[in-house]
Amino acid sequence: MNGTDPLGITRAELDVRMKAIEFVEHLKKREGFQSANLLDTAFQIGIRETRRFIGEYVLTKEDAENDVRFEDAIAISSNPVPSYYGRRFFYNHLGFDVPYRCLIPESVDGLFLAGRNISMEQAPWQSARSMAPNMAIAQAAGTAAAVCAKKECDPREMDAERLRRILRDQGAVVER
Repeated sequence: MNGTDPLGITRAELDVRMKAIEFVEHLKKREGFQSANLLDTAFQIGIRETRRFIGEYVLTKEDAENDVRFEDAIAISSNPVPSYYGRRFFYNHLGFDVPYRCLIPESVDGLFLAGRNISMEQAPWQSARSMAPNMAIAQAAGTAAAVCAKKECDPREMDAERLRRILRDQGAVVER
């Protein structure tokens, strides 16, 4: 389904709820589950992916797999890639760098990216969207936004090394 289409989301939510009801009815036929009941379902379907920006840099699958180091790294993502490709993929290193440039949209001024719209190809994005790296990326974006607001500068003018120093002072891990 298209996670940006409200009608598609509604159809998916109805479909998933109907499948949950059918599953419980099927489960009731099994020994020990005759009294099973569905109490509730989530109020909204969870959508993991919709759109991503093209940033000043697009982190590639090869960057992540080959342990490419970036001088402007603001976070590390060490989570494996979930099994959307048939198997869970574990990196053979301790985590890949997330460059500051992935937080800067190529064609929009005065904006930082964090969360599921960050500038990455799908495979590294699947790792970086997990909670721990996502929080680190969000910390970097928020810190950079505060520095830019204070200095009255555009995100493209931000000194990435200064940001890295501030993040380190905050206890963030910006390099291995």
